[in-house]
Amino acid sequence: MPRRGEFRAFTDQMLEYIDQFRAAEERKRSVEVGSHDFIVAAEEAAELSRLAFRWAQMQLEMAHAMQANGDQVALDVRLINVVPRPLDRVLAHWREAQLRLETAQPGSPEADAAVKDIERLRDEYQAGHEAQKADAEQLRDPRLTG
Repeated sequence: MPRRGEFRAFTDQMLEYIDQFRAAEERKRSVEVGSHDFIVAAEEAAELSRLAFRWAQMQLEMAHAMQANGDQVALDVRLINVVPRPLDRVLAHWREAQLRLETAQPGSPEADAAVKDIERLRDEYQAGHEAQKADAEQLRDPRLTG
């Protein structure tokens, strides 16, 4: 079942994709329609919109999973107050899921669950890593904040 820290990491990454998407759209506005630069910006915007859509779908699936499991703890939680899980913990869970996959019978429910966990943890790790990278860039260049 997804944890609150995972949701926070996913929403942080979603906001990053939206910011990048907006920047690509702004670049598209500033160049000649049909130019090479316009096409590059349009391709970037299209890719970012696909990523944002996929990310939104994953968040929806996670939310439905929490609701289906009757997670009462989540009812009074706001993601803005949640700190994402540390990357070393995510990585440890990811490695554990890989070990479960290696020891599970191929095609078994255990193997299927391990694959799903690996994909989810890989995405959480990526989101957390991207958020840390963005934070580090902001610390290096204070003009990037606000």
